[in-house]
Amino acid sequence: MPNKNPPAFTGLILVSGEDRPGITQSLMKVLSQFSVSVIDVEQLTIRDRLLLTVLITLDESHAEAVAADLNILQEEIGLDIAIDFVHHEQMNENSELLNVVIIGESIKPIGLAAVADEIGRLGGNIIAIRRTATTPVLAIELNIKIPNKSIKEVQRSLAIVAITNRIDLAVEPSSRAREAKRLVLLDMDSTLIEQEVIDLIAKHAGKHDQVSQITESAMAGELDFTQALSARVALLAGLDQSVIELVRKEITLTNGAKKLIDTLHKQGHKVGVVSGGFLDVIEPILKDLKIDFYRANKLEIVNGKLTGKTEGEIIDRIAKYNSLLDFAKIEGVDLSQTVAIGDGANDLDMIEAAGLGIAFNAKPKVAAAAATTISTLDLSAVLLLMGIQTNL
Repeated sequence: MPNKNPPAFTGLILVSGEDRPGITQSLMKVLSQFSVSVIDVEQLTIRDRLLLTVLITLDESHAEAVAADLNILQEEIGLDIAIDFVHHEQMNENSELLNVVIIGESIKPIGLAAVADEIGRLGGNIIAIRRTATTPVLAIELNIKIPNKSIKEVQRSLAIVAITNRIDLAVEPSSRAREAKRLVLLDMDSTLIEQEVIDLIAKHAGKHDQVSQITESAMAGELDFTQALSARVALLAGLDQSVIELVRKEITLTNGAKKLIDTLHKQGHKVGVVSGGFLDVIEPILKDLKIDFYRANKLEIVNGKLTGKTEGEIIDRIAKYNSLLDFAKIEGVDLSQTVAIGDGANDLDMIEAAGLGIAFNAKPKVAAAAATTISTLDLSAVLLLMGIQTNL
């Protein structure tokens, strides 16, 4: 049976030194005298220092002559040129190319080392590293090759490394799928907005402490969400419906939320919101943001008063997961092309099901269960994890 991946003779050329015009031109002019093919090239300039790498395939019998001409060029241009010729197996067809994006206000070497160690343990190889952004946080992207590994397996393995080293990272396919239309689904309370809507309503009822305590236990996964919601809404019975407008004015978007939504729309993606809060309060906000899809609980109001009950389906953990499926189906988007973002235990099913599931400033149990976390309080950092560059 013929070898599908025959060995190739390659030359890796590394040029380094003070940058100036004409270096790449001079190098390529030398190489053009031989029967070589360029299969990869990358140039990096930092503080006027050049690092240029070129990977070529060539006839092994020409290696000595190529090296001799490059040595002459080194003297002419006054830069260092290192050459490495080797036989190696061409890329395995079963290998998958992935991107690992690491973000943070600062990124320590120990964190990068831990990520690299885990990639090596998985049998992978880092083939490129580059900085992709400096705001709202620093972002470093690693292009890796992983043999015969599912993306979910790599996500889970690197998530453990991320939590241990207190860094934020995401694993994404390194392909056109990353640029195709996607559906991004967000939780509302403490994710898209800074507040918990039910806690704001409870303040007007004089029941804030009782409601807040139940909310905290439910979001941490200590209480069943549906039972907790019923208990909290019951404490609101008798409030005048005018409280809805008052509470809406108290709501503030999370930093970076509008930038995230506007940028996603400009890129052709769709944005949805699914909330355990109340449609009565948040719907005008969602319409102003031009949210494409949304679902939330609805307060029951009779004779201008809150009854202490809700109407219709309860938006709980399962309902959020089903919303992700429904919205994706409506848009014709595969689940692998979805992103789900939330902070509470009732977000975990949709976070796990999405192609990229993100725990945003989440409770410890949620962060530990999610494959990707964001600890910075800026939602626009999601763009970096998706490979959408805002500015360098």
